[in-house]
Amino acid sequence: MVENSLKILLAYDGSDMALAAVNYVVSLMPAKKTQVVLFHVATEIPESFWTMEKNMEFQLKTTHLRASMMAHRKGIEDSMKKARQIFLDAGFPDDAITIKIQGKQFGAARDIIKEAQEGYHAVVVGRTGKSRLKDILVGSIPVKLSGRLIGIPLIIVGGTPRGRKILVAFDGSKEIMRAVKCMGPLVGVLDCQVLLCHVLRSQSIFQEGDEMTWQQFEQDKMEPLINESRECLLEAGLSPEQVSSEVLRDKMSRASGVVEKANDDNFDTIVVGRRGLTIIREFFLGRVGKKIFQLAGDLTVWVVR
Repeated sequence: MVENSLKILLAYDGSDMALAAVNYVVSLMPAKKTQVVLFHVATEIPESFWTMEKNMEFQLKTTHLRASMMAHRKGIEDSMKKARQIFLDAGFPDDAITIKIQGKQFGAARDIIKEAQEGYHAVVVGRTGKSRLKDILVGSIPVKLSGRLIGIPLIIVGGTPRGRKILVAFDGSKEIMRAVKCMGPLVGVLDCQVLLCHVLRSQSIFQEGDEMTWQQFEQDKMEPLINESRECLLEAGLSPEQVSSEVLRDKMSRASGVVEKANDDNFDTIVVGRRGLTIIREFFLGRVGKKIFQLAGDLTVWVVR
């Protein structure tokens, strides 16, 4: 492995969104400094199946099932080879892209997490299915990973990458401060732009003068925290020109303000922090988390705990 290289675990299931995840990594990660493992958890045919298959009556009933399972396995293998070729065509070294298919041991999400503990800098997955919000909220692989993956950015790819611009949804919380530190080793070697973006909502309970005073107070409170996070990213390897900050005022909601800024200025990645409790519902069904995913569309979201 190249010294100081990134090690990326890309969970691959052969879907269109998995292919979008491949293209995202290709577009963002430096080819000469990145190791990628294309990882697939296969549902193995149990031993009991082969025992029962010896029974002629059962064999006649399951011939189609057996062929279907074998065809699926072959399809995954072929798809992963094509994904690997995308990396090679983009200039990634031959020994930098590894295909790893293993039988399910504990469950797809838990097997991915176990593999992620082997020195990876990030785990990349695609949003699945046609109804992306529904998939996120109802027990899909990304939400299961977000609840258990600690200390490694979970990159949930929403669609075709547009550039190398990353927006951090900065709220000054200990979660987002920890997220910035966690993502530092990853973004430190990227040719990207990072914006620390804090959103101030309008507060109808204040009169105009009082609200301006409140917003200025909030902005003043955020500035030292933003500066601390900026220094953290500079220490990780980004140049001063790569890191900026902005406070958005008078927005109806934090989530819509963040997504609107990302879309208007062609960011394709939003970074959010997640609380350390075992509360998947609080993040994904809570107001800000739910709205970000609901509004994000084709944007990619990094969840960092």
